[in-house]
Parts: sequence; C-alpha cells; structure tokens
Amino acid sequence: MGFIYAAKTSRRYFGVLSLLGLLAAHVTGPTAQAQKPVIEPPTRQRIGLVLEGGGALGFAHIGVIQWMEEHHIPVDDVAGTSMGGLVGGLYASGKSPQDITEFVGGINWAAVLSGQVPFPALSYRRKEDRLAFPNRLELGLKHGLSLPNGLNSGAAVGLLLDREMLPYYDLKNFDDLPIPFRCVATDITTGKEHVFKDGSLAQAMRSTMSIPGVFAPVTHGTQIYSDGGAVNNLPVDVARSMGADIVIAVFLDTGPVDPASFNSLVGVAGRNVAIMVAANELNSMKNANILLKADVSKFTSSDFEKSDDIIPQGMKVAEEHAAELEKYALNDADWAKYVAERNARRRTKIPTPRFIDIYGMKGAQRAQVANEFEKYVNKPLDEKKLEETIADLQGTGSYSSVSYNLVDKDNETGLLVRPRLKEYGPPFLNLGLTLSSNDSNDIQLGLGGRATFFGLAGPGSELRVNAGVGQVAGATAELYKPLIAGRRYFVAPRIYYQHTVSSFYSGSQELSEYTEQRNGFGADLGYSFSSKAELRVGEDYQWFGETLRVGQPIEQVFHLTPWVSNVQFQYLGQDSVQVPTKGTEMLTRYTYSTQRPNGSNGYSQWNSRAAHFTPVKTRGIIFGTIAGGTSFGATNLGLAGFSLGGPLQLSAYGRGELLGSDYFLGQVGYEYQLTKLNPVLGDSIYAAGFYEIGKVWDGAAGTPSLPNDVSGALVIKTLIGPLYGGASIGDSDHRKWFFGLGRIF
Repeated sequence: MGFIYAAKTSRRYFGVLSLLGLLAAHVTGPTAQAQKPVIEPPTRQRIGLVLEGGGALGFAHIGVIQWMEEHHIPVDDVAGTSMGGLVGGLYASGKSPQDITEFVGGINWAAVLSGQVPFPALSYRRKEDRLAFPNRLELGLKHGLSLPNGLNSGAAVGLLLDREMLPYYDLKNFDDLPIPFRCVATDITTGKEHVFKDGSLAQAMRSTMSIPGVFAPVTHGTQIYSDGGAVNNLPVDVARSMGADIVIAVFLDTGPVDPASFNSLVGVAGRNVAIMVAANELNSMKNANILLKADVSKFTSSDFEKSDDIIPQGMKVAEEHAAELEKYALNDADWAKYVAERNARRRTKIPTPRFIDIYGMKGAQRAQVANEFEKYVNKPLDEKKLEETIADLQGTGSYSSVSYNLVDKDNETGLLVRPRLKEYGPPFLNLGLTLSSNDSNDIQLGLGGRATFFGLAGPGSELRVNAGVGQVAGATAELYKPLIAGRRYFVAPRIYYQHTVSSFYSGSQELSEYTEQRNGFGADLGYSFSSKAELRVGEDYQWFGETLRVGQPIEQVFHLTPWVSNVQFQYLGQDSVQVPTKGTEMLTRYTYSTQRPNGSNGYSQWNSRAAHFTPVKTRGIIFGTIAGGTSFGATNLGLAGFSLGGPLQLSAYGRGELLGSDYFLGQVGYEYQLTKLNPVLGDSIYAAGFYEIGKVWDGAAGTPSLPNDVSGALVIKTLIGPLYGGASIGDSDHRKWFFGLGRIF
C-alpha cells in the first residue's frame, strides 16, 4: 500500500499513513475525575458525529468540531475510521479542539512517521549498524529470509496514544468516556469489519490506522487488526447503532480525479484502491442527515506540516451548513449543563505505580526488562522519562515496539510494560548499496550485508558476519561477548578477508591499479562507556600485501605477515547518521605493525577524524570536519599510507590521487533544507555548499602543496540511504562532478 500518495483520490485513505501524527495529542485539561453514567438527553434528539479517514486531510475534522463547539452543537456519540478515529478518540476523551490543534502543531512529524528509533537512543552496536548501513532496510532470518510486516512498526504512534490515554487505563467501556466513542478496524484474519467499543482505548485508536504494508498491524489476542478504511471509511451505520438519531458526517473532498495520475503503475493501483474505499462510503454518505464535504483538494494526505491551513477548511464547510447545524444548537444554559456532564466523565489523574508488570515475558529476560523500569515505582509517573527508557530499550534492536499502561492488581496500581519482540528476527540482516563516482571512468558500485546473531555465547553476546562486493570486497566475522553479563567490559575475537582496489597517480593521471589484500585474525578487549562511546585495545595477525591489477608497475609489490597492535576510541554523539543537524562524532585509532612495506622495521600510524554539526534556525546546518593522520616518520609506504581525493574527500581530485605518509583534511560547509518528503519513504532534500582544504606529506612528484576546492551539492535523505550529487572546482584547474549513494559524514 506504499503507493498511497500517487493518486490524488487515494489520498483520503492512504493519508492514514501520515495520520500517525494526530495521535500525538499531548493535551491536558480539567481534572474532574468522577465517573457518571451517560445521560440520555430527554428533550432533544441524540446527535452522532462521524469522521472519515484521510491522513493529514483529517485535520479538517478539528475545524468542524471547533465550529460546532463555538455554536453550541452538542455531540452525544463519535464514530470514526483511521484519521477520523484518531481525531474522534481525542475529542471523545475530553480534549478540546484548541488542545488538539496546539499539540498537532508541535509534533515532529518526520520522526513519528519514519518509524525509526532516534539515532541517539540506539545502543552503541546498533549505532555502528546504522553507520555501516545508513538506511531503513532490515530483514529477518528467523524464519528464512523475511520482511517486517510494515515499513513502520507504529511504535512512536503507540507511545503518543499510550501517554494521552493513560488516565483511562481501567476504562471498561467506551460509553464511559466524556463522549461515547467507536472506531473501525479491519480484522485481517477474517477480512471483516471490527468495531472497537471496549478494551484499551490507545490500542483501538492505534488499530484503526494500521495501513497494510506501511504500518505493522496490531495484535489483540488471536485477532490481527489493520486500517479500517478498507471496510468502512465513513462509519455512519456505527453511529446509528450507538443510538444516534441525527448523524453529522464529515467527508474529505479531494476534488475531481486527475487523469495524468494514471500514467504510472503506482497511479493506477492507487486509483483502484481509492475506488474500493469510495464504494464502502456511498451508502454512508446517503444515510447521513447532514453531510459536510470539506474541500481539501489543495492538500495531500501527507501535508502534516500544514495543519494551520487545513483546519480552517473544516470551519468553512461547517459555516456553509450553518442553517442545518444550528437547528440543533443549545441555549447557553443547556450548553453549560451539557459541558458540565461531559467534563464530569473526564479523567486526568494518573495514579502512582506501586509495582512493575512485564507482559508476555518470563525468566531472565523479564527480570532484565523489569529492572530498567524499577526506578518508576512509588514515584509520580514522569511520562517523558518513561518514554526515554522505552526508547533505550527499543534501541537494542530486539523490539518492534514497547507500549505501556497502568494495571490494577490486589488493590494496587502498577506500571504495565508490553515489550513486543520483532517477529522476523533475530537473526537480522542489514543490506546496503553503495555508489560513488567523480569520474566517468571510475564509477564504483558496491553491495554489502551484515547478519547479526544474538545470544550465541551467552547473554548480551552478538555474532556479526559481514560480506561485500565492490571496490572493497571480502568477509569478516566478529563475536562480541561481555565479560560479565550486563557489565561494560567485553572481548571481541574476529577473523577477516578483505581486498581493496586502489589507484596510483602521477599528478592527475591515473597510471595503475593495485589490489590490496589484508586478511587476518585477532581480538579486542574493550569498554563501553555509554551508548555513545567505546574504547578498544587489540592485537591481530595479518597477511598483508598488494598485487598489480592493471597499468604500469609503480612500486614493488609486497607480502607481509605482521603482528598489528591497535587502540581505538569512537564517540557517536550526532543526532542522525544520514544528515546530522547537531552533535559531534569522533574516531581516533593508533596502530603498530611489526613489519612495513619497502622497509625492514615496524611502523606506527595514528589516524583521527572529528565532525561537528550546529543547527541554524529551523532549516540550516553549519558543519565542520577535521581529519589527519601520521606515520611517525615512516616513508615510502605506498598504499599502506594515507590518501585523499574523491567525493567528499577533496572532491575536485580523483579518488586516491593524493597519497603520502601523513595527511590533513579540513571541511566547513552549510546545508539548507529545501523541502520535506513523505516521511514514510524519505525525509528531506538539502542544498549544500562546502570548502575543503588538505595536505599530504611524502607524496609523489607533482603533489600540490595545499590542495583545496569549493563544492556544491544536493543531498536527498531516502529510505535506502542518502543520495547526493554535485560539482567541485579546485586549485590547479581541478574540476569534477560527483554523485553517490551512501554515508556522507
């Protein structure tokens, strides 16, 4: 269903997939706590409000509700599907239109709709995975090669609903809400409609917007629920069954179909889905007493940043039907009585949890998860900190979602945590495609994968197996094992087989290509400071050499078998891996090899790199990087030295054109967010400009003393990784265009 945005008319249903944001309502209000039975108005007809599904277009529902509140039109029942279910649920729970509007505008839509655990919340090893594979492609190997059951697990959406509906943790029936409520989902095991009227309010609202193929479905016992738009997108009949005499239905009018949208497979498929959804709405539209067709034709279902523009469309259509609606308006005294009765059923207080209950887990795993949440016992619940703990737990990579609620047992209230393990793994498989070029004769394409196995050598252990083809090809395996379970010290033995194709230049003329082979085995002893920093000390035995691949023999080939000692520290404090907007990252590594190319003694090398990112207003990013390496006086190292040149490494120079025993590189630049993309499939497009300056020592004849360049580029954050392309103008008449797919910083 990822084609939901293709056809204009399909926006209404598939916009649901952005609709996640609405659930972000974060609102507080009156504190009346007592529950009272729903009072059937004795002197007037019962009014039901029905809200259609439609993604961001459903912001218009807020405008309709606002107009009705201002004109004293009472609502006795609310029914909705998808986005309509979300807005309706928030309203039914006691939130005012202004409450919903304010918090909708404060949501980080890209983060919520991407379905990704924020980079800072990932564990250190999951951060390493994201660095190696900067995309959202994760497969499972648990039942053979398999995909997740949605591009988005819905975890972020679920947390927003958990927080907002927490005061209703012991709700017995949705009739006990300030306004009785129903929402519609599809039971995908039977293909039939399911109307939620009791149980967890948060999970009911989460279920109604679970678009197949986009958001993972929600499991309730043996039932599995997805978006209700497929079976009843405008549930007028549901409001009738609740007892409504008068039904006011809000329809999101996307305007006439654009035939140009049928020029693609996606467009045709989207149109077919739109037709099926429209079919289940026809009778509903006829059976409503008042049908409000909100004109949202100028917007798309993914326009979540345009709530201020879409909400007035609901106000407008309500005003156009003022004569019909105001027949049901209450006078001031009756309205005050209605509001008082509604508020009397509203809940806002959250009990202090006295115990922790972990749902669906046993043994050591249950105890480990429970230990993370013990700090919330016997204290007023801080939802923000609780959700940070949940994000850290999800950051381990094992859980598709972690939700929470309160539960009553033995006359006490406790915190109920529901971790849901990923069904398709472990083991997990990360895949990544790399593409890089700044020369028509040097287009490098690579494909790599990483399989990660958990727990093979005890709690907390991981086995990583990497393989790749391309300029850098080979395979590696590393076993990570904590020395004591739950502690920070670890040991990591490894074995590797790696071949790298590198070039030799004379000035800007490529003379030859060599294949560098670096195979070996070794082990590290390490310490994890936090989820951001790690220190390693290790020893390897290597088979290290190079052979001529093509071109003129520039240097003598060699084959060495050294022992290599290494010390490495890495800090990952940036907020993203594709295009960071703030934070710092750093890597520094020292090695000593007992043998060296073209020499009789050993040699040492130290290589370091750091980058810092600073946001400027809402769309700009200033960044700076600095890198350098030294061989401590060792010369004539050939390909064992350091090189510069290639995309984003002195971009105006050929890849590896500058080669020497020591080097320095500095970059400073500015990025500006041009536009945002559908956050489910991408993120944003940036324009970037940067200046680079570097130097190599002990280089070949003709190496410039201080090479530098100025570059401009476009960067697109996508589902498969960052795409970039641009041009660079450097000193000594160096000019290059470049493009690529893969990690930028």
